Amino acid sequence: MKDKLTSNIGLKVLSVILAAILWLVITNVDDPIETKPFRDVPVEILNEDVITELGKVYDIVQGETIDFTVEARRSIKDNLTVADFKVTADFTQLSDVYAVPIDITCPKYGDENVRVTDGKEQRMIISLEEVMEENFKVNIVTKGEVAEGYFVGKKSASPNIITVSGPKARIERISDVVVEVDVSGATESIHIVGIPKVLDEDGKEMDSSYFTFNENYISVSIDLYKTKSINLHFSTNGSPAEGYVMTNIEYEPKTIEVAGKEEDLRRIRYLSIKESIAGATGNIEKEINLQEKLPEGIILVGEDHNAVINITIEKMQTKEITIWPGDVEFRNKTEDYSVLINSNGPIIVSVMGSTEELARMSRTSLKPYVDLAGYGIGTYTKNIEFDLPEHNKITNDPEISFNLTTFD
Repeated sequence: MKDKLTSNIGLKVLSVILAAILWLVITNVDDPIETKPFRDVPVEILNEDVITELGKVYDIVQGETIDFTVEARRSIKDNLTVADFKVTADFTQLSDVYAVPIDITCPKYGDENVRVTDGKEQRMIISLEEVMEENFKVNIVTKGEVAEGYFVGKKSASPNIITVSGPKARIERISDVVVEVDVSGATESIHIVGIPKVLDEDGKEMDSSYFTFNENYISVSIDLYKTKSINLHFSTNGSPAEGYVMTNIEYEPKTIEVAGKEEDLRRIRYLSIKESIAGATGNIEKEINLQEKLPEGIILVGEDHNAVINITIEKMQTKEITIWPGDVEFRNKTEDYSVLINSNGPIIVSVMGSTEELARMSRTSLKPYVDLAGYGIGTYTKNIEFDLPEHNKITNDPEISFNLTTFD
């Protein structure tokens, strides 16, 4: 029996070696070792309380995510995902230069079957900062458009001031704390609970994981109002300086859209605004905040709350117009009297007014007259009166002489 086992021993050893080699060849052909890269894999932090016990907070300078490459047999490699790896930085191993070694393992298949070939020796670099806290007003930001005919009115948050704690450098970058509310298609007031977000000076959202809030949830109320279009009307009060006249008033817009509770909207049909021109000697051009002119409870719809008004103030000019005694009308004359005009020749009338009004004025448009109410028989010299447009005036004293007699 022993002879049989020991006979041809060399040939038997060679057969075993050849079989092993053949198995390796077959295995490497059918299931070869291949590499697979992984990119931007997040690093899990262990024992974070090591930093908080120092009364500080940390900021990751480098190593928040890492890249690495592994090798494994094809049968394993093809099934590998990021979830199969445990990538950690243990803060108990923090060095004096604030570096923490990053450990990469593959618990599912074991490190003997999955080997990191590139990116194994990596470090997370952190910076330590003082903890800072600051109070911020909570702003409500709406997204989307409410239903047609509705307007976003009063917005309120509770609490409306929130305390944010975190790294000093990051706290100092905070510009706003907001709660976003989607109002798309809304037709009634909104009451929700929202989560605060932190925005930097560029309006970009900052990573909230670096901050703690004294309130993690904010109660938000948004009133929705119906809208209504009303006319806008401007007028003036007072008079320009002596010798000046208002010749035109222009303004925009002519109509505005307002919003409010239904009972408030029913009470407003138009918005009338008076602008003083008292003592003016030149054109008036200004913007007027319409929201300030609206009654309480009414809100102006739109971002532009201003109306533009242009009032033209002109220095009055003088024009001489010639009339004749026969142009003068004698009003309120009794039927028993007759008028005999004594004046001869033309009568010069100096009229003051705007350039445009004077251009339209003529002998016939002046409509000169004398009011005879209460006058009896006699000879009179009276100042002539005129039916003038508003703001025009006569600068001289044109007269007419006449006799008031009875019929013979």
